[in-house]
Amino acid sequence: MSVFESVAVCEGRPLLLEAHLERLGRAAEDCGGEVPEMPVFDFSQLGTGLLRFYLTAGAGGLEAPFAGDAYGLFDEAEVGWNLPALRVALSAAPYLPRPGGWKTGNYWQNLDALASVKRSQCDEALVFNPAGMLVGAAMANVFLQIDGRWITPALESGARDGAVRSWVLAAMGASEEIFDVEALRNCSGAFLTNSRIGIRPIAELDGRPLELACAEIQRRYFDEIFTC
Repeated sequence: MSVFESVAVCEGRPLLLEAHLERLGRAAEDCGGEVPEMPVFDFSQLGTGLLRFYLTAGAGGLEAPFAGDAYGLFDEAEVGWNLPALRVALSAAPYLPRPGGWKTGNYWQNLDALASVKRSQCDEALVFNPAGMLVGAAMANVFLQIDGRWITPALESGARDGAVRSWVLAAMGASEEIFDVEALRNCSGAFLTNSRIGIRPIAELDGRPLELACAEIQRRYFDEIFTC
């Protein structure tokens, strides 16, 4: 077992690093352990991409404390804040969310959901827990605009406690709610968030065109996080 956090690095500068490390610490504590000594990186030498910090469970039986090692793996990749809008579809398979909103090394369900919608020429999938409540996207968190308000699935639904998601919640005054597929039929705009894409609009949701309504929060993310 492992838990991880992905930190965007833009031209040698980590974005929201403290927020990611705080989440990694909470995940380790929830698993009954502590964060081991983290590897040290000279971020100025990394360029642009994603730095993934992994904490492994380590040796021992099922009841042993979470007491493994910490690893940092850097991959060069495009990191954005205003990438092109996406076509998003709904995944039919029930999604079993991870407890606590942490990210674990088992991403099979996420990858399977993503692969299924890509066969229909879509870019991302929205996944729902066994009770039919929206969790988020396969590889991101999601925000919906309904009647002029912005909402996102609550952690109680199984949503991942993403650092960019948390920043958007505070910056926009958005709310966390538990809702099902009916809310998607009433939304006028939507966007996804994660470390790699920043804030990325959804142009089409399950075949229905949406307004591109997130330019203001994209610009604020650029000003306060991407370039600060």
